[in-house]
Amino acid sequence: MSRPRAARLLAVALALAPAAARAHHVPGHGASEGVRTINSLNGAGGRANTRLLLINEFVYTGFGLNPGTMDSLSLVGEYAPRPWLSFALQAPLLMFRAADTQGETRVGYGDTRVQVRVTPHASKLIHRVLTAGLNASLPTRTVRFTVDPGPIVAVAPYVVFTRTYMTWYWQVLAISTVDIRRAGVAVDFGASGQVGARLANGKVNLGVGLLLDTRLAAFCTLPEGGREFCPGNRAGELYRDLGTARGTGLMAVSYNFHRRGSLVGSVQVPFTRLRDYTIGWSLGLQVFF
Repeated sequence: MSRPRAARLLAVALALAPAAARAHHVPGHGASEGVRTINSLNGAGGRANTRLLLINEFVYTGFGLNPGTMDSLSLVGEYAPRPWLSFALQAPLLMFRAADTQGETRVGYGDTRVQVRVTPHASKLIHRVLTAGLNASLPTRTVRFTVDPGPIVAVAPYVVFTRTYMTWYWQVLAISTVDIRRAGVAVDFGASGQVGARLANGKVNLGVGLLLDTRLAAFCTLPEGGREFCPGNRAGELYRDLGTARGTGLMAVSYNFHRRGSLVGSVQVPFTRLRDYTIGWSLGLQVFF
């Protein structure tokens, strides 16, 4: 197979991972960063690329401190000045309808997300792609929730490896999230795996996977000031005790209507007893340059 054809195959085979549903309205939801990361590797299996993505992300939560639905309509821009390096910015408009306020809808700007990705061997390895990245979520949210965690800063380094074949691919990811808020600092770890296939002569791509995450450490803010290690929940969050694990099933699909454009969609369904939301899904349109 020629090198240009192989490169096109890689881009098509992996154009199935839409940006996943945000869940900052669920305090302590470290899994959201893992889901959003593995699903935001749009079209390149982690490889640096230049693209624009318009994405609508939805989360429904039927329990907990902030039951309700949230839509996040975002514009994602990513720029790759080199084949091995890219920078991205996500700007979201949030719409939250709280179940405990008779359906009142709150609309405003969400937390801005930035990302940098490095693919060390981008010019040499086509079917084996290793990428390291760093995500950061900045506290620009104007929407307030019934139980509001206040400003949140999240920093998440990650590593992802993708292996592609003629029809199939598989992908694994490891991510650690440091979540900083008024109630304290928490550290989560997540691991994810996906498998996928090209269908209909590469026009349709389908992938499924799992994400497991756990709370590694938490340092709760004390009333008199300062922080101390705490094995339980920080104030304003549930189900995040030290060592608690949760699992999420992932499914992603894309329709590649052009070599530089695709429609992308995803569904996220928690399957463990401990969970942070009921269901999430997303739908988007992306264009590569």
